[in-house]
Amino acid sequence: MDYVYFLDDGLISVSAKVEAGRFVEAWLVGSEGMIGAPCVLAPDDPMPPHRRVVQVGGTALQIPTRTFVTALDELPLLRGVVLRYINLVLFQTSQVGACNSLHSVKQRLGRWLLVAANAMDSSELPLTHAVLAQLLGIRRASVSECLETFERAGIIRNSRAAITLDDRSQLENLACSCSGLIQREYDRQIGRCL
Repeated sequence: MDYVYFLDDGLISVSAKVEAGRFVEAWLVGSEGMIGAPCVLAPDDPMPPHRRVVQVGGTALQIPTRTFVTALDELPLLRGVVLRYINLVLFQTSQVGACNSLHSVKQRLGRWLLVAANAMDSSELPLTHAVLAQLLGIRRASVSECLETFERAGIIRNSRAAITLDDRSQLENLACSCSGLIQREYDRQIGRCL
């Protein structure tokens, strides 16, 4: 990685390869995070193994990786904040792994929508059913069925390329507890730094 990016807005998924040409999201990055966390732990690794894909366009600040790594050594406060963020990423990836193993598609989709809305600080998510299916590693038809159920219940509004959360509390009730656990860990690790 030549640069580390700090998002102002937008949404980036970091995905793990599961087979040739197939990736599933491991964690999600919004304005709370950065792209380049692996260079903190292994600064000499030229090719971190995860794929990063912009899902919702936005803006970001960039810094050359070498400059960033040097700044971490020189600025202990920055290093502390970045390490807390990496701790959050580790928590999020382990929680998503547990969620994907134990919870229904409806619960997982609800969790993803809530985490994404928090990461973007927006109730509108400009994403297609196909993108959601790819990120969650499920069939597009399953995403469409769940979103139709959510829409009939008045939880979301679904348009051609966007999903708007209308009733977050009802979505929180339908989703598993994982989104709340991720948000609480965010508040604990990062919220106090802002």
